Amino acid sequence: MNLNYSLRDAEEWAAFSGDYNPIHFDLQHVRQMGLEQLSVHGMRAMLDMKRHLSAALLVSAPLADYYAFSARMRQPVLCQTPYHLQITGNGAPVNGKLLDSTTQQSCFTGKLTVAQPLLLAVDAAEHALTVAEVMELAQRFPGDVAEATQAWSFFDALLFQLLVKSPETLATLTTALPELTAATLIDVFAQIRVVQTHHETHFSARLFTPDAHLQLEERLHYAIQPMLIMGDKNNGFVLRAVIQARIRQQPLIMTAVTLKTWPLAAN
Repeated sequence: MNLNYSLRDAEEWAAFSGDYNPIHFDLQHVRQMGLEQLSVHGMRAMLDMKRHLSAALLVSAPLADYYAFSARMRQPVLCQTPYHLQITGNGAPVNGKLLDSTTQQSCFTGKLTVAQPLLLAVDAAEHALTVAEVMELAQRFPGDVAEATQAWSFFDALLFQLLVKSPETLATLTTALPELTAATLIDVFAQIRVVQTHHETHFSARLFTPDAHLQLEERLHYAIQPMLIMGDKNNGFVLRAVIQARIRQQPLIMTAVTLKTWPLAAN
């Protein structure tokens, strides 16, 4: 499948996530960083891979209660640049690779497979969204949440949004970087160079059911685990954050994000 992202793709993801980092919108800012083109959000580009991996997996419909998705990001996905999405595998796992059509360089890879049962951490403080709040966010999602191949992607994107906007996540990061002035991680992204290197999702098979987002029954409960920070200002930090969600007492989905910052001296 051939893909070519535009500024509109970045705008649609930003409208959902609130991430208006200038690397996606300000060409002058990007060129000052030594790049020639705007990049689309990695999470937006990942939506296409998730959808096509899901379609390939569901062709053979392996029976399982839980599934896992993992991705490794290697290069930014540039706007106005032709890419080819390559999907391989029959059954589980299925694998994906996004290639620059001109250079054949891999921008990121992904895998979707059957997984062990999801066990939620019990020591994290919980929050909750009402069904109405989830549905309002579903209306802004750049995809069709009623499709079997996209419902889990919506909840994954929703958890990512909650994670980067979380006061708990920011508090941990600003302890390591007290000089930052930020209200959310999105503000941090605009001040220092941050890239996502890994993404992992572990989710219930019920999210492969069409209209799963309408089956919440009550609130969507979620909890953010303490962020893990490694590294220092001179060499850059590696940040790993995990968020989990449940319905009643049933685990629904867990998302883990790994971010890497540039050395602060280089900014």
